[in-house]
Amino acid sequence: MCASKLDFLISVFDSRNVNPQIYDVLVKDKLNKLYDLLDKIKPLSDDEYKVLYFSTKKGSIQEYGNYEELKAFGDVSSYQEFVDNFNSDYPDEIYWYKMISTRYENYRMISINSKMIIYADMDNENDCFENYQLQELLDFLINKVNDCIKELEKGTYNNYIKENYSYKNRFGVIKRSKYWELYPDIKKNLLNEISQEEIDYFMAKASDKTEDRIKDMTSGKYFEYVSMVYKYLGYEIGNLTDKELYLKYADGRDDGLREIDENSSALFDKWYNDDKFGGHPWEIIRGHSFARVNLQVGHDEKGYYLSLDGSKILRKIEIAKIFNVLNEKNIPVQIYGVDVIKKAFKGEDYIGIVPDDIMPIACGGYFKKYSPVEFIHCEDDKMLKYVEWEPLEEIELRR
Repeated sequence: MCASKLDFLISVFDSRNVNPQIYDVLVKDKLNKLYDLLDKIKPLSDDEYKVLYFSTKKGSIQEYGNYEELKAFGDVSSYQEFVDNFNSDYPDEIYWYKMISTRYENYRMISINSKMIIYADMDNENDCFENYQLQELLDFLINKVNDCIKELEKGTYNNYIKENYSYKNRFGVIKRSKYWELYPDIKKNLLNEISQEEIDYFMAKASDKTEDRIKDMTSGKYFEYVSMVYKYLGYEIGNLTDKELYLKYADGRDDGLREIDENSSALFDKWYNDDKFGGHPWEIIRGHSFARVNLQVGHDEKGYYLSLDGSKILRKIEIAKIFNVLNEKNIPVQIYGVDVIKKAFKGEDYIGIVPDDIMPIACGGYFKKYSPVEFIHCEDDKMLKYVEWEPLEEIELRR
């Protein structure tokens, strides 16, 4: 089976609950045969967790698709476009896959390249699925697992995988300074958004702790601080008041902050200490959980202060500028995990490299030696000799 056909079958079953029915003898027999083969491999952890790596060829353009059908459906307008699509989708001759299998009681679970393709309750008789496609996929996996076992028996499997497994499927890290050296335009673009003077100020002043406090905090003061930020970041201000700017650019789920008398510290204290339910009053720059910026109000026995989250490295420029403008106005602000951003500005941290089929966000759990918080794909061969790759699993047969 070529890569394009395998990828198609993976897409058919990706993220679906595929429950072979007990009376579907062919599917059940093939799945049992696959797991009989997998029983020969030593598990890496509980639940019979096992990993195997295998490759397959890109295949011919005829296996990739039917030109006449694609043209009839309007997917391509010419044969040259069809050829270009094929070469763009499959530029390499060989494609690699990582199969993970687990087993728990009557459940069988298989993923390929991080896509769950089989989650089978062997006793379930309710759900329907494409029998012939699943049989075809299982036949392919049976052959591949059998090939892997033969190589394991010869003692050649692990070395071959280490030497040939594609970097496009691997996890690794590269030091940011080396990354900048290889791609100087990336550092140049960074410095186009924040000056070296701003970076130097941030490096000298930013801390994960501030001793100063705001004694009498009000919603009006908070809106004023946020307004300073928006103005410094170059947001469109117009004739809007501080509160109106907050309402325009912040998340909007303010838990009633907008309703407080802007000049009353007593009402702010009461609101601050009341229970809140799911609001985002401090989210001043909107985004997903790894990119939003919260200008958090904190409080202790000495008074109020502001906090930023240094782990939001995708927003390191905005965080640095927010700190700078507030600190220059003697407003107490600290940054949790500030060293994460400082190391990034100095190029001393490591950027995580993840496989092409994984979105490069929140992938820290895949890394053992380093703890990167920013991730990319390895798109250029010139990076390869500077990448420290995560070790692949050592696969063994049961004794």
